[in-house]
Amino acid sequence: MKKRRLMAAAMAAVMLTGTLAGCSAKSETSGTEAAKGEAGTSQAQTEETLEGSLVSKEPKEFTVFLNFNNMPFDSNWQVWQEAAKRTNISLKGTISLSNSNEEEAFNLMMSSGNLADIIGYVDASSLEKLGRDGGMIPLNDLIKEHAPNIQKVLDEDARFRQTAYSLDGNIYQIPKNQELKAAEFWWIRQDWLDKLNLKAPTTVDELHDVLYAFRNEDPNGNGLKDEIPLFDRAGWKQPDEYLYLWDTSLEFYPRDGKMKYEPLEENFKTGVSNMIKWYQEGLIDPEIFTRGASSRDTLLGGDLGGCTHDWVSTANYNSTLQETIPGFQMVAIVPPADQNGVVKERVSRYPGVGWGISSQCKDPVTVIKFMDYFFTEEGSDLMNWGIEGDTFTRDADGSKHFTDTVLQSELTPIGYLRSIGAQYRIGMCQDGDYEYATMKEDGIEANKLYNGHDEWFDDSLPPYLDGKMALKYTSDDETEYKNIMASIKPYVDEKFQSWILGVNDFDSEYDIFIKELKARGIDRALEINQKAYDTFLGEDR
Repeated sequence: MKKRRLMAAAMAAVMLTGTLAGCSAKSETSGTEAAKGEAGTSQAQTEETLEGSLVSKEPKEFTVFLNFNNMPFDSNWQVWQEAAKRTNISLKGTISLSNSNEEEAFNLMMSSGNLADIIGYVDASSLEKLGRDGGMIPLNDLIKEHAPNIQKVLDEDARFRQTAYSLDGNIYQIPKNQELKAAEFWWIRQDWLDKLNLKAPTTVDELHDVLYAFRNEDPNGNGLKDEIPLFDRAGWKQPDEYLYLWDTSLEFYPRDGKMKYEPLEENFKTGVSNMIKWYQEGLIDPEIFTRGASSRDTLLGGDLGGCTHDWVSTANYNSTLQETIPGFQMVAIVPPADQNGVVKERVSRYPGVGWGISSQCKDPVTVIKFMDYFFTEEGSDLMNWGIEGDTFTRDADGSKHFTDTVLQSELTPIGYLRSIGAQYRIGMCQDGDYEYATMKEDGIEANKLYNGHDEWFDDSLPPYLDGKMALKYTSDDETEYKNIMASIKPYVDEKFQSWILGVNDFDSEYDIFIKELKARGIDRALEINQKAYDTFLGEDR
């Protein structure tokens, strides 16, 4: 099925390239030339000063392709109605509200050859390829000439800048920036630690000993050996936060300027061997691969779970479980130091895909000005907090607070904000304070603990997109790399699971595992990633 979708996307790209070539022939200008022409015309006419936040003297409407979290853009959302009032710019979504499949909708748009004026898509590489093929306008000059607020962020924020620029030096999409780096933390049952007279673990060895005590000393007091010391809601689809304890992972990782594939390195053997040992000792959830998203509710609600690595929302259980589990207290702790004594944490917030302007947009100057609005203080408040007086209030000192409309909604605060069009996936700067305003004290303290320690995060890494390093590849390299990893990634995941569960023997299989990785092309994948990483190191950061 996935292959068919990829083939469909490839066919669509070919068809679109032909369509774009035809469009260019008719207009006798490329998308870039059209943008420059619009910009030049605008400058020649001397832009008039408009009142307030107006972007255009007359109302203008543009089409937009956006779908975030299975929510196609809806022009009736209050936030976007308000944006239209303030700027004179309204947007019309091109995705049917009944179609939540973003990939399918994107391929349909591509195959039709009719591009929306504004396009945002979950796959940044697809937008970059569309840009290289002439389907997206390079935004560099438009930003310099008409978007001072976006330009300021580009000048001052290296992660934003690295994410925005394509390998060819052009900007095809304005990212959604993140103020904070961390959202996932180490959590442990403080009430269990207190009951067993234990201190919070600070190293991987201390963590082992604490988990062992949780398993064998009955901290929940029911007389049964039913505690699940370590669990994970993601089902270990991303076990790297635990493998980091032995300075390894299932992914590529740069060390001293050289890209490594961690399963090939000695630390991987140490990490997997220890995780097998922990699993055999009963320290790891026996259903770690299958329990799924409900594991946090099930194991914390049942007074069974002791430790996890999860989102800040874990702090909410301290209030919701007080009546059923008196004294229940889940606290965030400093990440336990790895086997080398290094405290390391994975970046869980990163600049993400936003939106760009297609080559079929007839007025890119107005659109880039509209996009710049969301980088002003007023536009940022609208997208982060909603509508002042309705969803938030502002104190005399400028601090903002959500109203009961948000906090007492049947939805979560973020769920409510998204239901009115705020916190959507567009080019913007996400304000970390909006999260603090929805948290109880335990969550605030956890956020401050992790986001107050930049040294825990490895700044030698490229910025991340959707949890993966956002290296920039040539078209040929990207195609080859994806084909190689389409074979390797499932194989590695399958083997890792079989070793942890004891289905296969790790020690006897490891050499065979390495040979199979070589046969599937891991050395070539390393070459491609090294080339891309060298490019990253050479960028002006």
